[in-house]
Parts: sequence; structure tokens; C-alpha cells
Amino acid sequence: MKKAGKLIIVTLLILSGLTAGAYFFLKGREGGPSNEFKKRMAKEQSDNQTDRAYQYDMPDKATVLATDGEDKNVLNFESNSVYQVSNSNEARARLDRLIKRTDADFDNPIIAKNPFGTMENSFYFYFHTSFRCMVRYTITVEDETISDHIRYVNNGQENNLAKEHEFLVEGLLPGKTNFIVMELVDSTGNTRETKNYQYTTAGSPSGIPQKITVSDGYSKSTLANGMYYVFPSGTPWIAAYDNKGILRDLIPTESFHGHRITASDDCILYQISEDKVAKVSALGRVTGVVQMKGYGKIRDFSYDGYNEVYWLGKKKKNEYLLATSFQTGKTRVVYRFKKDIQTGSLTVPQSGSIGVVAKNPSGVIYLDAITAAKPKISFVVGKKAAWKKVTAKKKINDNKKFTGWNTKESMLLSQENETIPAMLVQEGNQYLAVEWQADVAKKTVQKKASATAVEAKSGSLLQKCGNNYVIVCGTAGTYLEMGSDGKAIRRYNYGSGLDSVQKLTLSGMYFYGI
Repeated sequence: MKKAGKLIIVTLLILSGLTAGAYFFLKGREGGPSNEFKKRMAKEQSDNQTDRAYQYDMPDKATVLATDGEDKNVLNFESNSVYQVSNSNEARARLDRLIKRTDADFDNPIIAKNPFGTMENSFYFYFHTSFRCMVRYTITVEDETISDHIRYVNNGQENNLAKEHEFLVEGLLPGKTNFIVMELVDSTGNTRETKNYQYTTAGSPSGIPQKITVSDGYSKSTLANGMYYVFPSGTPWIAAYDNKGILRDLIPTESFHGHRITASDDCILYQISEDKVAKVSALGRVTGVVQMKGYGKIRDFSYDGYNEVYWLGKKKKNEYLLATSFQTGKTRVVYRFKKDIQTGSLTVPQSGSIGVVAKNPSGVIYLDAITAAKPKISFVVGKKAAWKKVTAKKKINDNKKFTGWNTKESMLLSQENETIPAMLVQEGNQYLAVEWQADVAKKTVQKKASATAVEAKSGSLLQKCGNNYVIVCGTAGTYLEMGSDGKAIRRYNYGSGLDSVQKLTLSGMYFYGI
């Protein structure tokens, strides 16, 4: 009996070991994407792919997304008063009720057309899967001159693998029959299931081209992934173009779009009027709107990532740095600049300090303790001769490496997910794209990188984008992406005036692995 008992115990231990081994083997196979798969994702989402998913039988076989009629399979939502948070909350509640009473799966998902009204040609999808996976969708059209638009949906789960899927499909071209190839992809990048849809969109608003003129430059650098968010002059729309110059998104505003769109964790922020900023989630839901009253139109804004929007305004002869809370809606004066100071733009608030680019006098003002009752100027990067009437001499950092630059014609636009600012400055007869880092405690600045911007002009704007720079010549209606070698990678001609252009990947918010 003792021998038999020992045999049973040994057998159980062996079986347990095998079971545990199999579990961890399978678990390991469902781990994060390999480096090869990550490179594939980034390449596919570059909008520069030559391979196309379109097939001749798609018009006959793809499921039509019907918003009315007997075959209706898409929910419609009212789009009036888009930027009222209460309306967005009602749309969210309606979706939640439907989710609770519907057993939606990949073959029978919940689909809604632009449920929150913030992305013109978008579709909301919700479904469950029996296995953990990620979603990849491809937008393709019959026109062979238009590249496919591929995105991997970010689901917020470990290794981007989930059984519950809720997301927006964006990137449909206006005025075209778009085919959506939706795939369930496992951790190795293999497609497990596929379903095709089709939808014919309305044309783009008047004056916004569906495709803009593109020409390649001579830089050896490659384009950064992402979309160019274009702010056309004289229209309230924000238009998103891909790397090939194809219109992929249209974002409405109430009356005015400003010149900045910023990404912060799970939301984007942008102006919707001269004195309002909206906060919008990855699903397009409006989660907050703040209105800045009493100080004219917003000159520039920045977000602390939690609650307050910092912005530049003007009252009578003085310019101000102000902060408005999403929670309370109240605005407080952070700092009142002296009459001689003309401000231009803001850095991202960090560790209780913020940088303000001054157009006149030329320089950068660093304010400290901006959440306290009495914030103060920590130091100024500029020429003493120009700034001594404005602040104490001991607070002026007159470093010739920086103070020889003229910031009068520049606008600072922060790099996505980075805290190091970049700015276009003039040095003699040429322009430089410069990145720098400030140490507020030590009252010093350190140049991190710079490149000669050969094609920059007076009044140009700059954004750092990955290893590249986006330079905007608004009056000419053009923008380009420049490599660190100072040469253009690709040029874009919008055809009319631009207030701004910013490039964003929205990685970790909308998309994964881009």
C-alpha cells in the first residue's frame, strides 16, 4: 500500500507539473507583441502602404451599414448641441442600456453612426469575443490612387488583448464608398476572424479639399506616423489629413477652432469657439467644456492633465495667464503681465511651473508656483537690455546661445506625450528648429537639439513630431515635415490660408502600436 500511495503521489505531482507547464506555455504565447509584430503594426499604420485590401467582389459581399430602411443595422443619434456635456451623457446612457440588454458579438455588433457628434464620418462599435484579441480595421476604396488606412484599436488592456471591444472606426473618406475590413487579431498578429462592411459618405464641407497636393523632398528621414490636424482659415472645421494628403476626419466646432489640438492620456482638447475649450474622449464623447470669460479670445491654451486649462488672454492694456477649472467652471488669474509684454504661446504645465513665449520683448518667461495664490517669475530667457524694464536683472538669463534668437515670429507647439518644448526662432537671416529643457530651480536652460529650417518663413509655426519637425507657413497655405537634417521629407499644399497644423499619433488613446 505504501508503494502504491507513493506512486499515486508522484503521478499527481507529475500531472500537476505538466498542467502548470502547459498553462504558463499558453500564457506565454498570449504575451505581448513580438518586436517583429510591433514593427509590422507601425509600418501598416504609416498610411504609406502600397498593398491594398480592396477586392472586386466587395460591393456585392460587404455588409451595408444602413442608417434607415428595412435593413437598418446602425443606430442614429441627434447631433444638435454637440458640445453640451448633458447631451453626450444622454448618448452614453443610451448606449449603456443597449449594451446591457444585448448580447453583442463580432457577427452581430452594436453599431452607431457618430453617436456623440464630434467626428463626422465615424462609426461606434461594441461587441464581445470568446477569446482575448485586438481589433485591426482597414479603410479601403476602389480608387487605386488612394492608399488604405489601417489602425489597431487601443483597448486599454494588458498587451492590448481583450474580450470586450468598444471603439470608433474613423478615417472614412468623404464622398466615397468606403469598405471597412474588420479583423480580430491574436497576440502573434494572426487574423482569427474577418468581417467586411461598406458605407457611402457625403462630400466634405465647402472649401475643404478631399485631397491636397503633395510633393516629396530630399531628406533621407522617414515620415512620422500620425495624422495632420489642419486648421483652415475662415472655417470652423478641423480637418485631419494622412501622410498621403487624404482627408480622413472632420471635427466640427461651434464657431471657431483656434490653432491648437492637444492629446492628454485618454482625451483630446481643442477650441470650439473664441472662448471655449472642449475635452473629448477616445469614443468622441464630450466629457467637459470650459468657457473663459472677460479676457477676450483665447490666444493659446495648455492643459495640466487633471483639471485646469491654462490660457493667455487680454483685458484692457494688460495680458494675463489664466486658469479655468473643468470641475467648477471658475477662472482664476494666475499672472498679470506688465503692459510692455506681448505673449504668444504656452508650454505644458510641469511641476508647478509653466513657460510663456513672449513676442515682445523676445524671449521665454518661466513662472513658478502657478497653483499658489501668488505665482512669480522664476527667470526669463532673453536679452537684459530688452527685459530690464520688465523684471529684475538677476532673473534674466542672458545666455548668448539663446538670447540671440528672435521669437517674435514664432509659435511654440509641444510635442505629443513629451515635456521638452520646441520652437522656431530666427538667428540672423535663417530659422532654427530648437528643443530645449529648463531647470526652473536652477534658473537655467539647456539646448537638447536644433536643426536649420531651410524652408521656414516669417510667421511660420513649428511642432516637434518624433524625430522630425512640422513647419507651417499659414499665409501660403502650406506645411511640410522636415527631418533632423533640415531638409523636407514631404511638402503639402492645402491651397488656401491655414491658422495652424499639428500632427498627432493618438497612440495609447485611440490606437495601439502606431
